[in-house]
Amino acid sequence: MSERSDYGYGCILTTYGKIKNRLQAENICISDTTVRPRKDTYLFDFDCVNEGILNALVHNDWTITEPQISMFNNKLDVLSHGGLPNGMTKEQFFDGISKPRNAMLMRIFLNMGLTEHTGHVIPNIVEKYGKDVFEIESNYIRCIIPFQQEVIDQIGNKNVGLNVGLSKTEKKVIELLIEDQSLTSIELSERIVVTNRTIERTFKSLQEKKMLERIGSKRDGNWIVIG
Repeated sequence: MSERSDYGYGCILTTYGKIKNRLQAENICISDTTVRPRKDTYLFDFDCVNEGILNALVHNDWTITEPQISMFNNKLDVLSHGGLPNGMTKEQFFDGISKPRNAMLMRIFLNMGLTEHTGHVIPNIVEKYGKDVFEIESNYIRCIIPFQQEVIDQIGNKNVGLNVGLSKTEKKVIELLIEDQSLTSIELSERIVVTNRTIERTFKSLQEKKMLERIGSKRDGNWIVIG
């Protein structure tokens, strides 16, 4: 297991926001700049994972316990409790027929624009990953999203290759950005214990070496380690 964090004991909407931000940070992107247009490959399909987590939150049997989201080095495991709602078959589940276990909770998420009532969630995941990612039992539903092997391999290759032609600070910046591409120059300077100016110079150097690229604005964008 890569990590297991506790986001409980708070507002469910705030908790969902924290989980979403964490998933966006974990969704590493590997870019191939040798082709045009550039090919971006992500660790996992964010929309499918996000929909799966929303589905788990809304349809979980909260009288048992809260859903569990566990990240491993090759997969994401989303577990909700309670199994299928009474009267629902597996065929109806995979067809996307909506039968909310928690009608009030569903209404709140609908009003917030966080989920939909059209039943596209499960079919979207099945289309991308297949039915085998679901494990359905009488007391729980588990959805296991596999990570892209190409991205896992590239991460490993970059970690091995960090000792070639890079300064100590450059190596550390690449290593930290692979783990979390949302890190700012200030956060990086604090972790590496160097000045913010040093980090800015490192960014420029890594861009010149074609190892780093900025996606988005200076305020809202991210640094992406490219291959």
